Amino acid sequence: MTSSATLPKPKTSRVRKSSAPALKDSAKLGNAQLRTKLLIDALGSGAELARILGVSSSQPSRWMNGIETPGPETGRALVDLDHVMARALMLWKPKAAIEWLQGSNSYLDGARPIDVLRTRGSSEVVDALDAAQSGAFG
Repeated sequence: MTSSATLPKPKTSRVRKSSAPALKDSAKLGNAQLRTKLLIDALGSGAELARILGVSSSQPSRWMNGIETPGPETGRALVDLDHVMARALMLWKPKAAIEWLQGSNSYLDGARPIDVLRTRGSSEVVDALDAAQSGAFG
């Protein structure tokens, strides 16, 4: 027999407007273009993205517009940063996520997550995000 109890309605959340392309438009953008656009939106500027990735300030705009694509090493860094920012934005607002990336982190033995991301990739930084989410480390 089946139960006649009804399931509770799922909670809804407000959708923030973003200048990121809508899902239907994302298929038109290349992978580097889409990731670049999302990161520029999250970080507030192409100049900030360029500074974090250690590239010329004009590069993110050129990637976003499809004029160029990042090289292999920068492409990996772009994907790693995109992954970490997406995870951080699940926990905090953009300003707080950027501050967390640029601040000393006890889980990472005092290193800044952005420096660990640059030198060793995203794995340890994602672990630090998991620890922050669980409340174990800030």
